[in-house]
Amino acid sequence: MQRALSCRGRGWWCAVALLLVWPAVSRADDASAPAPLDVQAAQREAETAYAAAHPEVQEYVLHTARSFGRSGLWLNEQAFVDWDEDRQSERVDDLARLLEEGEYGRHLCRGLAEASALVDDRLVPGLMKVAAFHREDRDYDCRPKWMAVAALARQGSAEAVPLLVGLTDHGNQNTRMWAQAALSRYSGEDFAADKPAWASWWVEQGHEPIDPRYLRPYVPPTP
Repeated sequence: MQRALSCRGRGWWCAVALLLVWPAVSRADDASAPAPLDVQAAQREAETAYAAAHPEVQEYVLHTARSFGRSGLWLNEQAFVDWDEDRQSERVDDLARLLEEGEYGRHLCRGLAEASALVDDRLVPGLMKVAAFHREDRDYDCRPKWMAVAALARQGSAEAVPLLVGLTDHGNQNTRMWAQAALSRYSGEDFAADKPAWASWWVEQGHEPIDPRYLRPYVPPTP
């Protein structure tokens, strides 16, 4: 009986010790993670950065934040503000390699969320690779695709504009809404899914004409 009581006593003290240690562990985890979603900041971003977009597109931007922010698949622009430059740069290198070398799939989504909050030219090639993914032979999961488009919206890269134009009429609602949002944020214009209008605007800005393949109407995959 005494031995059994002793065992229960040790278990009780272990539980107390765990409760004492757990807050410190949680704080350490929090310190290594990006900041959680700030809905008010997301609202300000939707109203300012996407001011030129159609009201439906602005609402879609905010809808994305509200829907995915709790799970960490959507981050505010300043989510890494507490990280020093070296740490941010190291994370950018890791994400760039992940997106450029990784196979397309949902396992990329958390990295795509982080890439949306780390503005750096090194991320653009990988984001474009994921955003450009397409299969003509069957339907596919578009979550990584539209998350890459949403991250490109914040990157503000001219290199991505032709690709984004090509996605403005995509069959997946998330993808086309975010392509339109990204272009409005970059340009201060709103041509929605009017690809010829975007193409004309692009040339007026002094760029080479957009590759015709990006200007063709969207064609859904054929099983």
